[in-house]
Amino acid sequence: MKRRDGAADRKGIMTRIHTSSTVDPRAELEEGVEIGPYCVVEGRVKIGAGTRLLHHVSLRGPMEVGRNNTFHPFACLGGAPQHRGYDPELDGAGTIIGDDNVFRESFTLNRASKEVPTTVGHRNYFMANAHVGHDSIVGNDCTLANCAALAGHVVVGDSVFLAGNSGVHQFCRVGRLAMIGAAAIIVQDLTPFCMCYTSRAVGSLNLVGLRRAGLREHIKPLNRAFEVLFRERHATPHAVALIEREQAGDVLVKEMLEFVRGTRRGITGAEMNGEERAD
Repeated sequence: MKRRDGAADRKGIMTRIHTSSTVDPRAELEEGVEIGPYCVVEGRVKIGAGTRLLHHVSLRGPMEVGRNNTFHPFACLGGAPQHRGYDPELDGAGTIIGDDNVFRESFTLNRASKEVPTTVGHRNYFMANAHVGHDSIVGNDCTLANCAALAGHVVVGDSVFLAGNSGVHQFCRVGRLAMIGAAAIIVQDLTPFCMCYTSRAVGSLNLVGLRRAGLREHIKPLNRAFEVLFRERHATPHAVALIEREQAGDVLVKEMLEFVRGTRRGITGAEMNGEERAD
């Protein structure tokens, strides 16, 4: 690796790189990329136009970074999977990051251990000390608050909110427009449009999120589907069949049912009299 200052990328467009930063010669920087003091860009890293590394940022390839992302101090992306059996010298499939994301102070993300890159979509906001584990996939418009953590192989849908110190167990899925409350932990899939206030238990629909997303007309059928799935003590397959007969005409109900059918770990149940619903 070598240090560069005001060097041109391979297309001849000027970039801004602080003299104290280290940028691998294999890196590709598009127009308007800014790399502040004491950053390290290591390996095959492609950075899209308008992306900024403020200072003390570490990016490790293979990695593709889209446009207009902002990396705050001590963000560290592309490090080896935190897995005892993984050889940290292996590049693997790496990391893919979309556009317009914000990565706040000390955010961490690990590159993939398998053939599909760890992936982040567009317009996500990752607050300080949040973490995305290896082989995870994060959709668009998500927020991970301070110290929220995704273990390895987690899949997160669009517009999901994880509050501070919350966590998702490995291999779990979090459905679209779901929300996990502060310090809550889920160890099974969290159904779309639902909220967890406490660990391992669904509390309600994400009504505020649905309204803000302009989906008010779907609240009534989703409420009925929620009651059948989480309150009426049916086994999950029977609950799905009942919902199909009653509410299957609603597109968001259909989305919820498809998610439930696709579960491998089971879905997070609701609290009932202090106990979790058993599937």
